[in-house]
Amino acid sequence: MWFHFLQLRSALNISSALRQVVHGTRWHSKRKSYKVLFWREITPLAVPIFMENACVLLMGVLSTFLVSWLGKDAMAGVGLADSFNMVIMAFFAAIDLGTTVVVAFSLGKRDRRRARVATRQSLVIMTLFAVLLATLIHHFGEQIIDFVAGDATTEVKALALTYLELTVLSYPAAAITLIGSGALRGAGNTKIPLLINGSLNILNIIISGILIYGLFSWSGLGWV
Repeated sequence: MWFHFLQLRSALNISSALRQVVHGTRWHSKRKSYKVLFWREITPLAVPIFMENACVLLMGVLSTFLVSWLGKDAMAGVGLADSFNMVIMAFFAAIDLGTTVVVAFSLGKRDRRRARVATRQSLVIMTLFAVLLATLIHHFGEQIIDFVAGDATTEVKALALTYLELTVLSYPAAAITLIGSGALRGAGNTKIPLLINGSLNILNIIISGILIYGLFSWSGLGWV
């Protein structure tokens, strides 16, 4: 028993010595500040950004869900067109990220003028580009759907083309929303982009539901 007591005491002494060594390091003295930085600075920015991205992804999912009641062909057509739309949105998101970095860097250097110029240029250039892109896709939509759809049926391709021609009209608004959200995130405001995208999701559900299924005595158009 005495032997076990000595072993326990020796283990406690070693543990105490190790604790003193760790407490004496520079890392331990900064550990509390790191925890405070994560919970007070990083988390309040990261959570709204995560929810905002979830809202953006949900738009396509909700559109597919709403048309699922119209049949397999309609659902397949929306899925095909949305697969192409996601490529365009990924390009807009890349410019959005670049705007966020430039704005954050400029504000970090207290150069507000550079941040405003970067935001304004991104908005103007990407809006004009979105209008041009929407025009080109509208004219060459049939070729795009043929390339994306592959061996899909004629009915599915026709529905995908109709959906694509309607959704390209939203490209300029999507570009403005994404670039504006990126600039706000760069300025440290992540709540307003979340509110904007959340509101757009609600409007998407309401307007799409009315256009597809109608309202009161109106039977709807079958659009989404």
